[in-house]
Parts: sequence; C-alpha cells; structure tokens
Amino acid sequence: MEKKSIPLFTERKRIVRSVPLLILMLCLSLCTCAMADSFDDDGMLRLVNREEKITKHYAPDDLVLPDVPTNKKGQKNSIYMRPEAAEALEELFAGALEDEYTLLAVSGYRSYSTQYALFQQKVESVGSKEAAQRTVAPPGASEHQLGLAMDLVSDTFRNLNRAFLETDEGKWVNDHCWEYGFIIRYRAEWSGVTGYKAEPWHIRYLGREHAQAVTELNIPYEEYAAQMRLLPEYVLTYGTAALFEGLYADLISGEYEMIEVLENSVFDAGSENNALQSVTVYYEERNTVTEDALTP
Repeated sequence: MEKKSIPLFTERKRIVRSVPLLILMLCLSLCTCAMADSFDDDGMLRLVNREEKITKHYAPDDLVLPDVPTNKKGQKNSIYMRPEAAEALEELFAGALEDEYTLLAVSGYRSYSTQYALFQQKVESVGSKEAAQRTVAPPGASEHQLGLAMDLVSDTFRNLNRAFLETDEGKWVNDHCWEYGFIIRYRAEWSGVTGYKAEPWHIRYLGREHAQAVTELNIPYEEYAAQMRLLPEYVLTYGTAALFEGLYADLISGEYEMIEVLENSVFDAGSENNALQSVTVYYEERNTVTEDALTP
C-alpha cells in the first residue's frame, strides 16, 4: 500500500429505556476508562450521519493507497483509506477473486471540500437541500471522510446502483464482507434509521468482531453504536462478536450485571482469568444453550 500525505481541509436520537440505564450512563461518564477512543474521529467505530457530523477540519493523517483495481483509469487518487481498512479491502478483493468475482474500487476517502462540492451539485440538480439529502450526504455527514468506507462495483456491473445487490458479485459482498471487517452500511429496511436508501455498494470498515456482531444482530449501525458507547474501551478493543452480541442484548433489555463486572474490573491482556474472558465465556455458553433450545 502506498502512503500519501493528505492536507487538512478547511443517532438517531436514542430513547432512554429505563432509570437504571441513566444511572449506568452517569457512572460510565465519571469513569475515565469508559471513555471510548474507538468512537473518536480517528477511531474505527466513529459513527457518522446527519446528526453526528465530522468537522471540516478533520482529515486522517495516515491515508494509504490500497492495492486493488479501480473502476476507471485515473481513479486511484479517489480510493485512499486508513491502513487497517486498506489492508482489509485488499483481502476482501482477494477473497472475491478466489471465488472468481472481480471487484472494482470506486471511491474511498472523500474530503470535506469534495463533499461540499458534490452536495451543491446535487442541490442544483434537484432544486433543494431537502431533496438532495435523500441521496447525497451533506458535507461532514459522510463516512468517506473517515477513510473507512469504500464504494465498489464489479467488472460485470460498473454502476453505483441498487441493482448491484442482485448481481453475483453484489450477493457475494453482502454475504462475505463481514468476514473482512466490513458491513453493508445502508440497507433498504434501515432507511428510517440511517436516513438513506439502500446502497449495496457502500461498505464500512469496523473490524472483524464488530462487523460480525452488527451483521448477525442485523441492525443499523446507529443502534449498535448507541449501546457499544456504554462499554469500556478495553472491551471494544479486545472483545469478540459473541461478547458484543450478548452485551447488546442485555443493554437493550435493561440487564447490567455483566456490564458492571467489566466496568469494575482491571483488564490485564496477559491474564487467562480476566473478567473479559469470563464474561465472554458466559455469553458463548448462553448462546449455545439458546441455539440448542431452538434446534428442532
């Protein structure tokens, strides 16, 4: 991957479900270990939408060029990503190729100024900002500014169109992108939450465990992020998909016992008996019991 120096360019509202949740949130806010760097601008889990925009001054300082084919010649300058996401994209494209599908990159990092220009063009085209926002993110509201998103097509379907999902390549991306740490960010059934219609060509990098959890929970990222923000940073960094799924289920149902165990524990990555491991085993066993109960 080629590194490039990029110059800096000039949730959905959550419903509080119960009083205990308010108390938990207050406790977490008072504990410095619960301040999740993963949700900062440079974090892999940063949520971006019309309500949670990025400042016009933000640009990643570590963008690299992933070694993948592009949809058009001269498009290389449009596909820069953060290193971790770029490496995962290369693996995604390689995995698709092993199954005889050729994917093509279209658009990665997008500066605030580029977003502004694209949005203004759409406003002029459709006649109003309100109409433009239905299909184009206002400046600062695009995940592309994080360097963690990529629009892609294939050698048999080169348009950013919802019909991509009906192609063999689109189905492959839909079914397998989580294995490489990506999610399909905008699905048709989530438009009321995300604010966007289906975009089967737009993938967002979260990391393997979080991508698997979001995919298996089958929920918009807005809903996942709202709950994960309540967890200590070490949990977000070292947790597994099974752990995240279990914690999510407990949080939305008002069960905080396991969250309190994690919050009150001192994490030691070298220990085989830390709270993170114990809570993970608890959820894995609970999931196994549930699956067995549902098996005919």
